Amino acid sequence: MPTEKRLNKLSRVAERRQPGFTVVVEDIFDPHNLGAITRSCDAFGIQEINVIFEAQPAFDPKAVGKNSSTATNKWLNYRVHHSTEGALRALKREGWQLVATVIDPAAEPIYAADLCQAQIALLFGNEKTGLSAQAIALADLQVTIPMLGIAQSMNVSVSAALVMYEVTRQRRERCPERLQPGPEAIERTLAYLLEMHDHLGKRNKRLRKERARTRLQATAKSDR
Repeated sequence: MPTEKRLNKLSRVAERRQPGFTVVVEDIFDPHNLGAITRSCDAFGIQEINVIFEAQPAFDPKAVGKNSSTATNKWLNYRVHHSTEGALRALKREGWQLVATVIDPAAEPIYAADLCQAQIALLFGNEKTGLSAQAIALADLQVTIPMLGIAQSMNVSVSAALVMYEVTRQRRERCPERLQPGPEAIERTLAYLLEMHDHLGKRNKRLRKERARTRLQATAKSDR
């Protein structure tokens, strides 16, 4: 069981998760980039991330990227998909507005776009090629981050953090009701966080036992 201090912290986190806000990451190949995106999701109160592995080999988002995510990856929910079309059409059926981040002067700057929808899903693409043509075609809105330097691109995790911030800023200023999860959502999130707390506690206890056994074996060998 968590301590009272830990329970209070998890409760506060559950109460601050943003409803109707998710991120979709398509064919990312560097787990550290996904870990950094995870860290930003946690910071901006996004509980669930959609990860698409269609052109890139799949990996477990909870098992990798520990350093870049500062272990926040273990506290979030992941929906793993193996088809861009299948994933995005499923999100559309659920009522999500799909917002594609692109490098295109014709796209709306993030600060000018209306990002105050009840259910908004931000789409981010592969580190080298960006979002696929299929993902862009299925999106409801295309946004871009205006840049003033020589390079006209950013690391995908930096781009993700900037757009998450802009959605949160617009919600806070224009539609603050979007920031408040309902009682059922809070209860559901807290239940998941408590489940993860229990799982991580058991795993850490098992690892400590394994390390202690390894040290004892090493000591026994050195005494021979």
